[in-house]
Amino acid sequence: MTSSSDDRNEPISIFRHLPVPTHPEGCSGDGWVNVSAEDGHLRAARCPGCQGDRIMQALLEFIPPRFRKPITLPPRVEEWTHKGLDAEGLYITGSVGVGKTHTAYTALAAWCLITGIAPTRARVSENYGEQRRIPPTVKFVRATTLFDELRPSNNQTRQPIVDSQKTSLLVIDDIGAEKPSEFTAEKLYEIVDERYAHAKPFIVTSNVPPKALADQVGARVASRFSECCDVVPMTGPDRRKSA
Repeated sequence: MTSSSDDRNEPISIFRHLPVPTHPEGCSGDGWVNVSAEDGHLRAARCPGCQGDRIMQALLEFIPPRFRKPITLPPRVEEWTHKGLDAEGLYITGSVGVGKTHTAYTALAAWCLITGIAPTRARVSENYGEQRRIPPTVKFVRATTLFDELRPSNNQTRQPIVDSQKTSLLVIDDIGAEKPSEFTAEKLYEIVDERYAHAKPFIVTSNVPPKALADQVGARVASRFSECCDVVPMTGPDRRKSA
């Protein structure tokens, strides 16, 4: 089945409000473009516009339909996305229904377009008969789901930890909604401390300010959040009720 032009343009219409790379003159749409080198000769280089198209298509598959609607990012969140790979923590806090999750997804999309990193799922690569698991490039997970994955009853406890440590961008949504436990707090610390130590970017959303999280996730995790995160409070009415 062939795709219509409307289907092909869908990612552009959804993400047009974000920093989408443009196609330079001479782009043939095959992913490459000729550029003039210092010696005056033409050299083939990857087309930023084609790269942007690829990332937008990946974002379209990654972001749930409800959170694809264009929204304006708070200025401090937009500033964070423009830091690209130099960004560290972003903590979005506010009451129920102010749009924290939607903001986190939009920030994720902007960050991907700025860094050139398309969101991909974890996969297994095979080289010369040896299999190697490659972590996801971007991981977006609800806190309750992550804590369920980390519980002792889960035989795959280490895998969610490794994926969360190694992914290029980690987003943990709605921290503070889960039931606290010493075990899950310890495992969450493993994740947060690894990203903190290597200054790797992550986004957290919560109804609770970071300094008030100690009882929920442990003092060490709350301390890391307070130290390395840009804290962005969001205010306003519950959008779900108004809808």
